[in-house]
Amino acid sequence: MKISNILTCAIVSILVAGCANNNLSPTNTVKGKTSATEQLLLLRHQTESNNDYVVTAKNQLHQMLGNKYFNNYVIKHGLLNCASDTNQSSCVLSFYLNHYYKLKYDAQLKKVIEESQAQQNIELSKIKASPTNINNYCQRSADFTLAIYAKDKSKIANYYQPLFKMTEQDVSTLQNKILKDNYSQFLISENPTILQEIKADYVEKCLSDPESNIINYFNIFR
Repeated sequence: MKISNILTCAIVSILVAGCANNNLSPTNTVKGKTSATEQLLLLRHQTESNNDYVVTAKNQLHQMLGNKYFNNYVIKHGLLNCASDTNQSSCVLSFYLNHYYKLKYDAQLKKVIEESQAQQNIELSKIKASPTNINNYCQRSADFTLAIYAKDKSKIANYYQPLFKMTEQDVSTLQNKILKDNYSQFLISENPTILQEIKADYVEKCLSDPESNIINYFNIFR
């Protein structure tokens, strides 16, 4: 064989071997790498087996966070650090409980702040309890009561509910209270014109004691 042919074969062999090594190297790297998700699954398997306390704590936190955020949350906040702890189960249990109660406290605190802000907004929106305003709301309270007797749902929902700053539950409670007055309902059914007498009596009573008779008084006046 000529020398040139021998050199050509040697070079080709070297190149082929080099390509083979390059092709194998990335594959071996991927196989040797464990993702955070895989590490999490392994850690959970190791710590949840026959350990109801860890499972219960995990389920509480999982329910609070939901499927979409649970894995990312626990990985981001360092649960995988428990893999190197000498007592993995205790470490994982402590992690779940600490984060569950922290999030629960934060949610409760947020609710308190929101309720406080809502109450402040109510206070800021109150109007002055002047004689004119008192008279107007006594008249409107009487009209609101008559609308409930008449079961005028449209006017109640579209006019009186926003005017008196009432929730659906507030209106429902008021309706139940008024409609228990069977005697007045009987009189109205016998003689509808009696509604005006009922209104006049209500307004008179309301002007003498506005706080007790103006509907939702303390959320309207300051």
